[in-house]
Amino acid sequence: MAAKTKKAALCPVGGKPASASPTVCPAGVDPAAVPLPVAIILPTSFLLWGSMTLIRLSPKMTDGQEQIFHGVFMSLIAYPLGLAIPHAKMKKAMSLAHGVALLQGAVLIACGLAWHSAFGFVDKTTVSVWVKYINLYGMWGNTAGILWGAIMGAKDLFYYSKDYVSYQAPPWQENVQHIVLKSQGLCNMIAMVMIMKQMAATIEAAECSV
Repeated sequence: MAAKTKKAALCPVGGKPASASPTVCPAGVDPAAVPLPVAIILPTSFLLWGSMTLIRLSPKMTDGQEQIFHGVFMSLIAYPLGLAIPHAKMKKAMSLAHGVALLQGAVLIACGLAWHSAFGFVDKTTVSVWVKYINLYGMWGNTAGILWGAIMGAKDLFYYSKDYVSYQAPPWQENVQHIVLKSQGLCNMIAMVMIMKQMAATIEAAECSV
């Protein structure tokens, strides 16, 4: 009995020991974690409320304002994602989604503030609208792809943790993650190149007008 107690004491709270059998220390949720319904309801309610607000305000916003809104919206969803970390199939991935969404929210706010003044995009022109949507897909796609892996357990592209996770998601779930994360990465690069080109053209035009 004493041996069993000693062995169980080596188990981290709510998790499996590194070298012991799962039957010795069964997986569980940290007792300090918030209840699962709270971890689900908070980000979901923010997502629904923000989406309805975006639909209502989108026709009234400039391209720059729309990206600022998306940045604040993404940050609002990111905060309660931290509460879902103990409940995720891949906890490191949920931690990453929490941090990445906050960082990308800040980047979107910065892009929106500079969209017309520093980058030089003219509101509602074809170029401005296309680059805006490419940029938004890149940012939201990254968060969505990481969240997908954290919730479903898709891990092919999570090189920082996939060797430590025994669960293997079905192939179709891995394929969804490949499509989302690889396409959003491409969109991120395209958006940054187009923003740099537009900014360079704006600076050169300003020099010529002096």
